[in-house]
Amino acid sequence: MKVFMLNHQTKTQKPTIMNTTFSKSYLFLALLLVLVIASVPAYSETLSAGENHTCVLKSNGKAYCWGDNSVGQLGNGSTESSMTPVAVSGNLRLRSISVGWDHTCGVTDDNDAYCWGRGRYGRLGNGSSENSMVPTAVSGGLSFALVNSGLAHTCGITTDGVAVCWGRGEDGILGTNSVESSLVPVPVSGGLTFGSIDAGSATTCGIATSGDAYCWGASDFGNLLGQGEDERDRKLAPGPVAGGFNFKPNSIGVGLDHVCAISTADEAICWGRGRYGKLGIGSTDSLGVIENLMTPRKVKGNISFTSIATGVFQTCGITTDGKAYCWGRNGSGQLGDGTTTMRVEPAAVSADFDFKDISIGSHHACGISANDDVYCWGDGNAGKLGTRSSDDKLIPTKVKLN
Repeated sequence: MKVFMLNHQTKTQKPTIMNTTFSKSYLFLALLLVLVIASVPAYSETLSAGENHTCVLKSNGKAYCWGDNSVGQLGNGSTESSMTPVAVSGNLRLRSISVGWDHTCGVTDDNDAYCWGRGRYGRLGNGSSENSMVPTAVSGGLSFALVNSGLAHTCGITTDGVAVCWGRGEDGILGTNSVESSLVPVPVSGGLTFGSIDAGSATTCGIATSGDAYCWGASDFGNLLGQGEDERDRKLAPGPVAGGFNFKPNSIGVGLDHVCAISTADEAICWGRGRYGKLGIGSTDSLGVIENLMTPRKVKGNISFTSIATGVFQTCGITTDGKAYCWGRNGSGQLGDGTTTMRVEPAAVSADFDFKDISIGSHHACGISANDDVYCWGDGNAGKLGTRSSDDKLIPTKVKLN
């Protein structure tokens, strides 16, 4: 839109445009302001849940964690657990955060990766296997788009789409054509360009920029790799997931022994071990035994999903209209439906608000509402729900952040 600045005139005078040089100066300053604003990193409030701790990243780039802190996974410079959120040390401005079993990692707005917590096998990526109670820089000078923390390893994607992993290498989980562990990031074999990656317990999966899913590592329990092979051989490098599905970027989750992702048709797709109904496909044989799946299959219910999260024994997803559904084991109320009943198909989370993010630990889950409020539910052990209590919660309960 063109804007003209007019001088005050008498009735007999014609309006005249301001001095051209002065006007151009204003336009230049306005353009410069736009460029400066555009260069400021956009922060999105998000969260991540692990075995016994949870972290949330506020919209100002500050991270807060709560729950078990026995190895420094809360990142606040101590090993004292907390039932309420505590600020992560270091004055870092993070734009993403990922909680593993007992370590945590994040990426700053400068694309630097930091990790803290348990260091065994080198999962912190800093060249050491020692624990760290505060964020420590990942070695190698890489520019990261994202990182994802698993059980005993961590993976990331650089800003040019290269997947790298570090930590425990058992079963080929690092994807380097080796079972060797690494204290620092090493590139995943195959030369693929990835848009997202998820580090699980014994398996790693990623979605390439083509929309194809790839997995590597252990293949137990109905073939976690989803490659349709009736075997349990491990894969030391990425192999394509079968089924012909095309997946959304940043929409894959690897649990203890199952994997789920969202197709470009907004379908929730799962494979792996079906125990407790965490694949969401229902009971399919005459004895009511839940299947293991060697290849991906659509979750029941004809529900359109935008995102999905996997835990040890359960799965949750957010629909296109902001509702949350969960399925699988529910002994501690981790499905959030107000019961402790196992669900073999998606069940609606009991909430009168919409969700924009959700994450699952081993026996608990947390989500962020459309209004940026944080809620947790399920097993309250170690204070990981952030509710000032270790009691279980059967429905989403609000977390009070500092």
